[in-house]
Amino acid sequence: MVAGVNTGVGRYALGVAALAVICGSLAFASVAIRRRALADWTGPPARLAETVIGLALLVAILELLGAVGLFALGPVLVACVLASAAIVRATPRAIRPRRPRSPAIGAGIVIALLGAATVIAEWGALTVQSYDVGIRGFDSLWYHLPWAASFAQTGHVTPLRFTDVEYLTPFYPATAELLHGLGIVLLGRDTLSPGLNLVWLGLTLLAAYCIGRPRGVGAATLLGAALAMATTMMDYSQAGSAANDVVAIFFVLAAVALLVNDAVPGRLASRVLAAIAAGLAIGTKLTVVAPVLALTIGVVAIAPPKDRLRAAGLWLGPLILAGGFWYARNLIAVGNPLPWTSLHNLLPTPAPPLQQHTGYSVAHYLTSSHFWSHFAQPALAAGLGRWWYLVLAAAVIGPMLCLLPERLGRNDRHSDISSQALAGMLGVVALFSLAAYLVTPETAAGPSGNPVGFAFNLRYLAPALTLSLAVAPLAPPLAGTPAARTALLIAFAVILIGTVAQPQLWPSAHTVGAVAIGAAFLAGLALLAARRPRRAPLAVLTAATLVLIVSGYALQGRYLRGRYAYRPGVSYLAPVWDLFRGIHHARVGVVGTFGGFFSYPLYGLDVSNRVQYVAERGPHGSFTPIATCARWRNRLNTEHLKYIVTTPARDPWHPRSLQPSPEDRWTASDPAAQPVFRELAAGQPIVVYRVRGPFDPTSCG
Repeated sequence: MVAGVNTGVGRYALGVAALAVICGSLAFASVAIRRRALADWTGPPARLAETVIGLALLVAILELLGAVGLFALGPVLVACVLASAAIVRATPRAIRPRRPRSPAIGAGIVIALLGAATVIAEWGALTVQSYDVGIRGFDSLWYHLPWAASFAQTGHVTPLRFTDVEYLTPFYPATAELLHGLGIVLLGRDTLSPGLNLVWLGLTLLAAYCIGRPRGVGAATLLGAALAMATTMMDYSQAGSAANDVVAIFFVLAAVALLVNDAVPGRLASRVLAAIAAGLAIGTKLTVVAPVLALTIGVVAIAPPKDRLRAAGLWLGPLILAGGFWYARNLIAVGNPLPWTSLHNLLPTPAPPLQQHTGYSVAHYLTSSHFWSHFAQPALAAGLGRWWYLVLAAAVIGPMLCLLPERLGRNDRHSDISSQALAGMLGVVALFSLAAYLVTPETAAGPSGNPVGFAFNLRYLAPALTLSLAVAPLAPPLAGTPAARTALLIAFAVILIGTVAQPQLWPSAHTVGAVAIGAAFLAGLALLAARRPRRAPLAVLTAATLVLIVSGYALQGRYLRGRYAYRPGVSYLAPVWDLFRGIHHARVGVVGTFGGFFSYPLYGLDVSNRVQYVAERGPHGSFTPIATCARWRNRLNTEHLKYIVTTPARDPWHPRSLQPSPEDRWTASDPAAQPVFRELAAGQPIVVYRVRGPFDPTSCG
């Protein structure tokens, strides 16, 4: 259960200690497994493998506990410790390989690391802003954080959670939200949430570096991924938010990196681990289904013909186990693992359909000059930067070059699969992913002929774009000679500079904090790269840890002081958000999609309020507005609410147009509802009612 408003040192210390125990336990387990399965791996690939193993263990524990209502501090802590102890004891200790000498840091690596630090600083600006005022991202307030809060409050993760009556979001996979929920469980509030995507960004860049490392182009692959992450569409949607695009992208790149780094012919451990990473990707976000599908086909296709059936089984088994939890939840709940499609009426879907007929793809408008001139070009320039055409050209041409044959004798002997076959397969995967984006529903969302959602959903291109830019340096013409590698690195660096050199990416109020975050990243790398890090004085490490813990407590205090406090000009709902900062452990009902889309601040400063959208549940997971006053009042009595927030209905395609919600009249006309706040938004009322007693369905008139 979520703690109260107590912000004392004791509660904070408990959360930090629990976080340390969980991370330490999983670290011991993941290192033990990696040393046994991939004993010869060292350096960044070993750290990446251990990260994927640890995350897979954590997600599995949270899913299993959440399925039986035990998503809580004690059970999670005990499960992590017991699982780690069992794994370490059951895993025979492998002979540790002699640690190779650290390679010299060349100019290319320096350039790539400076580029990575710049992107991390860029994201750091909006992360600092979120710690000042609270997360404000649309999707974060709509469903990402409400789900996480509900997981933490109830201990259950499998029930469908509806936050509006328009869309099919309750059926989306929710692995990233599990981790936000864990943060709430640990600290009793959402202090960790604004900073989590900065961690995912760092892991994404690590995975990108590992993709190119076996062929000596790690700097270029790192810089390619950094370029994709630096785009405005990624910075604005991911930095300082609870959006999950960057999480899914990390797992896709990790799957690719684990495939290309195995040096032992015939060994299956790296491929199984890559399949687990791919499974975690589709368990995070639907936009990576196409890259994972293409990668699955590619892994089977490049296997020797006699081994393809075995390769398919060894890939699909771990993938389904790692990523199938949420789809199994959907199958049990509504009889369809993919409720947004009926597969030509073979499976049930929510009835009546929740999704409006606005989910058009880019392919629907491919031949429309109006679309390209009025929607696509402005959105691409805004979302990818001033040199968007160069970014797209690199993303297409690079994978195409991967299909060219290598020079005779240039094949690496780092695996039982030739580097040419592997690079060619990854080029095809990247190209397929780009093509799949064009036919993905919602990429040009909006009413027919008015794809206003293209700009907002441009981030659906991010998995394919990042994969393509990270794979491009593997192309034989680009990786074959030092001159070609240098030219590509310089080209990526120049485009990256043009992308990040936009004033809107560096808000002046947070530039100092952003630069400090980038500098801290470089300092951390310097410490890790030290030749004898184990000889660092214990006192220095202890002092650094204490400084981090104390500064974290100070950061939490600052965050809670500004989190959703009233600021004029932010939103019509800003006064309501501020009101609920002082309300705790209350059951709150919301109606009207305007409020549903921005409901998370109603959970309160300590994330203890139980907030739900009030509507009618129907067959096969449908969720529709209540049609009559009597049914509305009966539902309010059933829910035992303490507060009701009535808001207008909001058309997402015409956000300035608000429509009245009849539920406000049905509520206001009953003496059981006492208004405690009221204002007009575009001429429509937003009202907060305190419930003083049961409603009377017979007096509706």
